[in-house]
Amino acid sequence: MTSFDQPWRPHLDWTAPAGQVLDQLVNALPADRGWEIIVFGSSPLQLGIDSCFLSGDVDVISNDDITGHCQRAGLLKGQAKIYVEPCTSAAFTVSPEWFVRAFRCERRHVTFTFPHPIDILVSKIKRLEEKDLRAFRLVLEKTGHPNKEELVRALRRVVDIFRPSFDEESVGNPTHNTQILWRELFDSDIDVRTTIIAPALAERRQAYGQSVGGLKNALGHIKPSK
Repeated sequence: MTSFDQPWRPHLDWTAPAGQVLDQLVNALPADRGWEIIVFGSSPLQLGIDSCFLSGDVDVISNDDITGHCQRAGLLKGQAKIYVEPCTSAAFTVSPEWFVRAFRCERRHVTFTFPHPIDILVSKIKRLEEKDLRAFRLVLEKTGHPNKEELVRALRRVVDIFRPSFDEESVGNPTHNTQILWRELFDSDIDVRTTIIAPALAERRQAYGQSVGGLKNALGHIKPSK
């Protein structure tokens, strides 16, 4: 893996625990139709980087509800030691273009999509528990990535995670977590607002083709239609 900006092309180890669970999932899903399954969380890191990086669950997002099939096959939480965790797309906080970096492969009638490690890692920033820090350390140790610049670019792509959360949400503090991560990985500090938030918002305004003031002026010169 030469750069975290390039599409991921791993050699997946299907004999890893998560791979075996996914093959059980394939067997559990009806073969009379195709299935699209996104595998996120730590499982792609286990299959694609280090089979010894263990996790108790396999997080998946499906194009259709698979809960009943998993239950009948004994694959859900409480039924299996390593279980399938069906999730909604909201559980995977990721940049809009994550799919262009992802790796897709077919296992019989199921097409699996494995997000790029950088997108998997960045999705862990909001929570950043000890097991999430282990994931960062693992990827950095095994691949040499992400370096500071790559991680800054990746975080700018998901700059909205630094916005205040809704009152009903129970999430961590992404700004504080990023500062912790920088000390853990790079033994240095980071000013999140200056290094990530401000440049990302400036780039977004530039992409819109207007500064904030310029946009207001432009709208002010638009004549209402009669």
